[in-house]
Amino acid sequence: MIKDKLEHIERYSLNDYFEIFKSKVKEANNYTEQLDAPLKVIPLEYETRDFDLTKFENHVKKIDIHYIIEGSERIGINSVNNLKSNIPYNEEGDYQLFDGEVKEEIVLEKGDFVILFPGEAHVTGGKHRDSKIKKIVYKIPF
Repeated sequence: MIKDKLEHIERYSLNDYFEIFKSKVKEANNYTEQLDAPLKVIPLEYETRDFDLTKFENHVKKIDIHYIIEGSERIGINSVNNLKSNIPYNEEGDYQLFDGEVKEEIVLEKGDFVILFPGEAHVTGGKHRDSKIKKIVYKIPF
C-alpha cells in the first residue's frame, strides 16, 4: 500500500502501465477522462457511512488507485492471508470478497490517493468527517 498526495505521484514507479497512468492522469480533465486501455477509470460519488469493517474486496490482476476529489473517507485494509473468503474469485471482474477484521485503517482526504496491490484487501466508504465523497478509482494491470 502507498498513500500520498497526487502532486507527489512522480515519486513512484511500479510498472509500464503505471507510467502510462502517471502521464495521462495529469492531462485528464478533472481526472475523470477515460485513460488508454487497459487502464480503467471509475468515477464515484456517494455518501460515506458508519459501516461494517468486516467485508473486504481484493483484486488479483489489477492495482487499485483511489483518488479523493472531494470529501474524506475511512478505508479498512488487511492481507487476504488474514481473511476468510466468502465467494470464489471472479476472474472476469477480477475480484474476490472476504470476511475478517481490519488490521489497518487509513483516512483519505481531498487530494490524497492510495495504491492497493493484489493481496491488500480493502473496505471503503467509511465516514470520517464528511458524509459525501467524490473520488476516482483507477484500475491498472499489475
